[in-house]
Amino acid sequence: MKNIFPTIVLLFCVNVLFAWGANGHRIVAQVCDLNLSKNAKAAVEDILGKDYLAEIATWPDFIRSEKSWDFTKNWHFATINPDETVEEYIEKNKKDPKINDVIEAIELMKAILAGDQEKTKMFDEMIDDNKAARLKGSTKATALAFLVHFIGDVHQPMHVGKNNDYGGNKIIVQFFDKRSNLHSVWDEGIIEKEQLSFTEFSNFINKLSKKDMKVLQQNPIEKWVSESVEARENIYNTLYDNTDKETGLPDFSYQYQHDNIPVVRERLANAGVRAAGVLCSIFE
Repeated sequence: MKNIFPTIVLLFCVNVLFAWGANGHRIVAQVCDLNLSKNAKAAVEDILGKDYLAEIATWPDFIRSEKSWDFTKNWHFATINPDETVEEYIEKNKKDPKINDVIEAIELMKAILAGDQEKTKMFDEMIDDNKAARLKGSTKATALAFLVHFIGDVHQPMHVGKNNDYGGNKIIVQFFDKRSNLHSVWDEGIIEKEQLSFTEFSNFINKLSKKDMKVLQQNPIEKWVSESVEARENIYNTLYDNTDKETGLPDFSYQYQHDNIPVVRERLANAGVRAAGVLCSIFE
């Protein structure tokens, strides 16, 4: 299979926001792929050729090292403070014609894949004005990668952040005796601790009934976001349930893994199922 990614050296700092790790995004994409209709699967194959959804789902994070894609950095997250509802936040952003966050970015990509010429032209102009390189030279392939990736992003609780802590990046913790930060624990730590490949993880969580899948796919995006806000608040509220005696830092170990892996599994499964629902509705 042709490698669609250039060789990139990524330099990370504490304030860089990545939702899920590479495997988390692959898991979402794989669950999505497993639940596509025949028509949607054919449409995806037409856009991607020999490449897989799980392969391109990490591309939007890889290109964040490229200055030409800086205009999309705010599209990976939303900052919703405790004193506002999700609905109030969305209405506030509608007053600004720019794409402000992951919620508006999802809607943009959906419109492009559905053939909206005005939205496609707007995105093409952004890409060309910034001299960015499209995935596979295709606006639709680019939009597809972003859509699946962003749906994963909005289901990661720390990507619907609050205040000014960069989604938990500024909160130092210990995870199995190693210093980390809260965001990284939820991006990768909990998932990688399971020691599963993304295909194994996907198969383990892809167990929803057709009835439950239908309910999830009928939920509006406000519901997706509200779920992440609720999970985020629980993460903050339980932050200091256990602390290291020497450092005073939140101390995450087997109990934290035990308590939170069900949340991670649910968020990943819901993201994949909902991504499949979006693509099926577009390509029905």
